[in-house]
Amino acid sequence: MRYPSRATEPGGQPAARIDRQGLSDSLHFNMISLRRLNPLAAVADQAWLSLLNFAISLAFIWGASKTEYGYYILLMAPLLLVQSIQSAIVNSPLATFLPAATEADKPNLLITAASLHIYLALMCGVLGGLGLMVYGQVAELHVESLLLAGFVLAIVGTIARESQRSFAYVQGQGVRALAGDLIYGMVLLAGIALALAGDQLSAGLVLLLTGIAGLVPLFSRVAGFHGLQTHAEPMRQYWSCGRWALPSVVVTWISLSSYPYFAEHALGLAAVADIGAARLFLMPVGLMMTAWSNWYRPRISGWLASGNVDAVAGITRRSLLAGWVLLATLAVLLAFAYPLVEPLLGAQYLGLKPLVLMWLLYFAISLARTVYMATLMTDAQGYKILHHITWIALALSLPGFVLLSHNGALWVVGVLCAVELMQMVFVIVKARQYWKRPEAQV
Repeated sequence: MRYPSRATEPGGQPAARIDRQGLSDSLHFNMISLRRLNPLAAVADQAWLSLLNFAISLAFIWGASKTEYGYYILLMAPLLLVQSIQSAIVNSPLATFLPAATEADKPNLLITAASLHIYLALMCGVLGGLGLMVYGQVAELHVESLLLAGFVLAIVGTIARESQRSFAYVQGQGVRALAGDLIYGMVLLAGIALALAGDQLSAGLVLLLTGIAGLVPLFSRVAGFHGLQTHAEPMRQYWSCGRWALPSVVVTWISLSSYPYFAEHALGLAAVADIGAARLFLMPVGLMMTAWSNWYRPRISGWLASGNVDAVAGITRRSLLAGWVLLATLAVLLAFAYPLVEPLLGAQYLGLKPLVLMWLLYFAISLARTVYMATLMTDAQGYKILHHITWIALALSLPGFVLLSHNGALWVVGVLCAVELMQMVFVIVKARQYWKRPEAQV
């Protein structure tokens, strides 16, 4: 009698082949499952960041003075500028060119982007520290050494964190982005909890923790870093968009994010804290808009490159409709339920309902601009269009802030609404023109 060999299974197939086939099927299934998780992870990532920023603000509201919260908001504004510059020079061009690049060109695009992030972190850290010292002298604000060191490290850590998120999202790796932000958030929250326990919470300490937490997720990737490398063709591609985006984001920051400085000059640090506390209720909306951009901008670039204008128009309109329905629901809830949630802000921040509703109006307008703007951020010509629009916005915002800020915090946010409305109209008109171009109908 012949017994079956150990190398065979019933049916005559080699066991090794069956094992390899089963392993291959298992890996394929796991890869498909991971790909399906990526969009959900992108949403979870923004929800986590929203919760994290909410927790930080509440920590200041409950555990620090209005002055410390005012300092924190003042210094978060230039951090936002740094992120915008990083996006203009590296992240947005990477999202524009990587989806359409050949497999042979992608490594150079990624390596060049990583090197640019490092150069940018070093340069912005130095300039940020010098700028804070000068501002302290001009505005007659007391800048402690902890505040200065924390601000510089926060710049470096923020650029490090955003670089990893951009690499993840542009490659459709939402799970990777979420994992990095979970580590970042847990380190930051642990530090803030210890500061609250010791009654030591301050703007300088939170900024210092922000920088440290932003660098922690990078530690696992240090071994794979092979030095600074920039390649000519990726640099040319990045600059073709960045040369228009860079002045645009600086001007946009002045128009839409420099308001804490005008408010501080006209109304004081307490008013800056009030404006920041009122915006706290709408923070999830802003972060969800960022999540939308992170996920759909690379896809819109790919759709327009292949001539699929219907897909771009469809996702734009559906996203805008869903966002406005959500904001309308939120407006109703805030209008009637605000007395129930106001105690969360404590005794220092009473009577902010009009400011909260004004911020909601701002985000409703900003949502439309953000969604339609993704169409324009698909080639150098679109960046040029946005560049011109931002200068028009600056011509409206600066006189508005200078002339109206002294009337109160509500007027400061009102100027922001007017600036966003003007930009929204121009962006929608130009985006719809893009959809009708002959080259988009391939």
